[in-house]
Amino acid sequence: GLERSKVMDIASYLTDVYGPRLTGSPNIKLAGEWAVKELQSWGIQNARLQTWGRFGRGWTSDHFSAHMTSPSVATLIGYPKAWTPGTNGLAKGEAVRARLDSAKDLDEWRGKLKGKFVLMMAPRPLAPHFTPQADRFTDDELEELARQPVRGGRANAPTPAGGNAGPAFARERTAFLLAEGILATVEPGRGDGGTVFVQSGGSRNATDPPTVPQVVLAPEHYNRIVRILEKKMPVTLEMDVRNSFHDADLNAFNVVADIPGTNKADELVMLGAHFDSWHTATGATDNAAGSAVMME
Repeated sequence: GLERSKVMDIASYLTDVYGPRLTGSPNIKLAGEWAVKELQSWGIQNARLQTWGRFGRGWTSDHFSAHMTSPSVATLIGYPKAWTPGTNGLAKGEAVRARLDSAKDLDEWRGKLKGKFVLMMAPRPLAPHFTPQADRFTDDELEELARQPVRGGRANAPTPAGGNAGPAFARERTAFLLAEGILATVEPGRGDGGTVFVQSGGSRNATDPPTVPQVVLAPEHYNRIVRILEKKMPVTLEMDVRNSFHDADLNAFNVVADIPGTNKADELVMLGAHFDSWHTATGATDNAAGSAVMME
C-alpha cells in the first residue's frame, strides 16, 4: 500500500475516463466492466456485475450549450437536470422572471409564457470567501465531535421545475408549463465560484407524466440575468439541450468480488462504497474516492 499503490490510477480511470457514472447510464456500465477486469487482473475471485433489481430508465446528457444573446453576449455555465427532456434543437427566446408558487400565480401567468425561458426562483445571495473553506481539527476537537449526537437527515430536495412547493402543486405547475409551451425552466444551482450542483428533475418511470426541459445555471450567471430583468430590460437566451433516455435495461447492478479467507473462512468482512455519481462532473468525491480506496 505504501510502495506499490494504485489508488490514484484507479481514481483516474473512474473519474477521467468513466466519469460521470449516473445509475442506468451507459457510462456506469462501462465503469463497472472496467472495475471487474481490474479486480480479475489482481487475482481477486468471482469478480462480476451482480444485478440487484429494477432501477428504471437510464439517462444521459449528450450535449448542452447556453448563451445570453442580448443585451450582451455571454456564455452561460449550466447543466440540464437528470431525467428531463431536451429542447429539440436550438431554442431561442426571452427570459422571464415568473414566481409560480400558487394556483393564483398560474392564473396570473396563463397565456404569457409560450416560447419563454422561465426563471421561477429568486437570485441566490453569494458571500465573498474571506476565510478558508476547510479547517483542520485538533485531536481534542475530533474527540469532542465523536461524542456529538447524530444529526437528522437532509432537508428535502427542490421539487421538479424549481421552487419549494409540495408534490401535488409541483405536478400541477409542471402540467401548466407544458401546456404553456415554455422553452425551459432555468434556476440557480447550489455552490458558487463556478461549481454547480445538479441532480434530478424528471422521473425514471416512462409511464409517469412528462416534464419540461429544466436547466440549472451557475448562480453567478443566473443572478446576472435577474439583475438585468430587474432593470426592465429584455434578456434573450439560446440553448441547445440534447438528452437521451435508455430503456434497454431497467435494472441496476453492484460490482462484487471475493477474497476467500483461510482460518476464519466462515466469517465475512464487507468493504463497500457507492459507485454511481451525478452527471455534471466526474464523481470524484461522490464517490470515486471511496470506490478507489475500497478497491485498493
